Amino acid sequence: ERRKNPPPPYITSQIQQEAWRKLRFTAKKTMSIAQRLYEGIEIGPEGPVGLITYMRTDSVRIAPEALEAVRQFIQEEFGPSYLPEKPNFYKSRKTAQEAHEAIRPTSMKYDPAAVKSFLSKDQLALYELIWNRFVACQMNPAVYDQTAADIEAGKYTLRATGSVLLFPGFMALYIEAAEENGEGENKEGKLPELAEGEI
Repeated sequence: ERRKNPPPPYITSQIQQEAWRKLRFTAKKTMSIAQRLYEGIEIGPEGPVGLITYMRTDSVRIAPEALEAVRQFIQEEFGPSYLPEKPNFYKSRKTAQEAHEAIRPTSMKYDPAAVKSFLSKDQLALYELIWNRFVACQMNPAVYDQTAADIEAGKYTLRATGSVLLFPGFMALYIEAAEENGEGENKEGKLPELAEGEI
């Protein structure tokens, strides 16, 4: 059995990389859309609402009240099996300035579906990335069953490995771009049923 832990919330460099891989946004476009989401979007009668925290940050710190809110959201939306006993904490790089938090939604009440009608297509796409990554970072790990089979061929032994997803955990909501494209560590496929001595 193998566990895969969720990734930390976004910092500036990571959101730029991921927005390029998943959405084909240039770094400049990503930052300009993020700036709008940060400064505020008109949300109907509520007027302008800043949907994300400051987008120039290299810290993965999350405010305690945001942790509490996202944990409650996971409990309600996904159920207790997706919620770790304690919040997941991530370490920032040694060089990180801790002045700002990680990039995250400002409030759990503005989920992507609730604000969809107020955002452009590109704004919604970037906001969904930020939302999903933030929620996923506080969920339980994904659990795989990993199997290896040794196959003898004359004087050679060949090994095939494969894995089966037993529990999706955070991957129910978020999968990193590299893995979606089959470039990640899960490149190995699923193995068929194998029996010892089988040809």
